[in-house]
Amino acid sequence: MDATATLSIHMPGLGGISVGGVGVVDLTGGVLTVPAGLVSVAGPLAVPVTVTTSVSELTLVGITNATGTFSIGGVTAQTPGEICPGGLAPAGLAGGLACNVGGGLGGIMGLTGTVHLHIIPNVVVIPFNLGVLQIGQGGSLNVPFLADAAAWSTGVGLTNTGANTHAYTGFDAGNTLQLVTPLFASARGNVFPIVSALTLSLVHVPERGRS
Repeated sequence: MDATATLSIHMPGLGGISVGGVGVVDLTGGVLTVPAGLVSVAGPLAVPVTVTTSVSELTLVGITNATGTFSIGGVTAQTPGEICPGGLAPAGLAGGLACNVGGGLGGIMGLTGTVHLHIIPNVVVIPFNLGVLQIGQGGSLNVPFLADAAAWSTGVGLTNTGANTHAYTGFDAGNTLQLVTPLFASARGNVFPIVSALTLSLVHVPERGRS
């Protein structure tokens, strides 16, 4: 079936960058499969930051998606550490973590490419390799940056920076759905809850069980 997709990358207070695409997805037996390369941008695509922040610009280079598979309850198949303790009131969610509340449509879809964060013009550029950070796949790493990721969900994804908890909410409205995937990253003394973290919207997806 035909689908129109929008991949958005956000950071709290910095706005976001969106990349669109059109293609064919498969919905069989309640499992939604998104093909690799449905959304992509060769780049570089630069977006200046207009608010007061240490980040002056975001630049996307070579962004695209891997094949994604999503199903009802798919998020609960993640490792226990990626399901939020305490649900929407994550009293047990430590700083520096990302997780999903669970429920709804969910699953894994990796992303490749690099988001460059320009910290004050011409001083520092932090390259976030989306594949290395395991965005949309889940997992954590300590090198080259501290990072914790969770999978995609039409429910709620949370990140905790230690000082604040950020919530990102997807939805499933029959012919339109939105999946969100949270990420926490820390690099060179800067903390980045990235955002919503990555949002994929599919349009013209028929209701469950219909072709």
